[in-house]
Amino acid sequence: MVVGDRIYGRGASDMKGSCAAALIAAKVLSEIKYEDKATVDFWFTCDEEVGSSNGTKWLLETGLINGDACLIGDSLSMDPVNEPYVDVGCKGYLRLKLRAVGRTAHASMPFYGDNAIDKLIAAAEVIKKSGECRLKIPLDIEETIKSSIEYLFSKRDLNEKQKKAVEKAYHHPTISLTMISGGVKINVVPDYAEASFDIRVTPGANPEDLARHINGLISESGIGGVNVEIMGLENGYYESWNSDFATSLKRSIEIVTNSQPKPKILLGATDAVPIKKVLGVPCLGFGAGIEELAHAPNEHVTVGGLLVATKVYSILPLIFR
Repeated sequence: MVVGDRIYGRGASDMKGSCAAALIAAKVLSEIKYEDKATVDFWFTCDEEVGSSNGTKWLLETGLINGDACLIGDSLSMDPVNEPYVDVGCKGYLRLKLRAVGRTAHASMPFYGDNAIDKLIAAAEVIKKSGECRLKIPLDIEETIKSSIEYLFSKRDLNEKQKKAVEKAYHHPTISLTMISGGVKINVVPDYAEASFDIRVTPGANPEDLARHINGLISESGIGGVNVEIMGLENGYYESWNSDFATSLKRSIEIVTNSQPKPKILLGATDAVPIKKVLGVPCLGFGAGIEELAHAPNEHVTVGGLLVATKVYSILPLIFR
């Protein structure tokens, strides 16, 4: 649905808008003489939200994706037209399953049982404390972290609690308790409970070190009958803001927007992670999406954002050769 300068629809910002921009850019580039531009492959993949195993990872495993550099359209900013940002990397992640076992009893006689949910809650609080652990981050990423924090602070309606969380978001892991379950009946002491955690780690820091730290905290807590299982672990990555590819992308954005783009580290992850891991090529992100609208009920993309992304995608291959 089009309303004024906005195009509404599920996935408009994350990331059908950028896909539409890439399609138009492909048409534009197909009409330019071959020798005047870099060779470009456009890949429209599925499955990114659930790990990319049937999308980009499969394409990488079969050797279909190759190249010297990668631009990801799955990139969000507050205002891609007037204040463009480039994703020069993204966080890694650590996904944990916390399990607690106890002993069943009638809820009227809890002293005969061993409540697994009580154990789970106590252990979950221990895991949350790992968010106070300062990450070991390379010095050469500090300027980009500073720019990333400034970007997040550009959302003016943050409350004080959110501001403090933003200030910690890169030098400390972010800990999200995302799923919890346990118990079979209201009058039965539960003998089993489990919880899932999504933990994000700034690129340059090692998620395995954090996993060992968390296991150490659980052991030191003295809470019996709980264990932590790693369900997923992936390092993040980051690129130099002064590389040839970044310089070409910056120049393309400047031509289109008449503004100098700034770098940021994406808080989430994209298909750039497996591409970087397998191919080792520079991966940057720029697109038409608006951050706060991703997965939102009023999701939309602006016509201006679409035009900016289309023009940048069309110009970049002419500059980066």
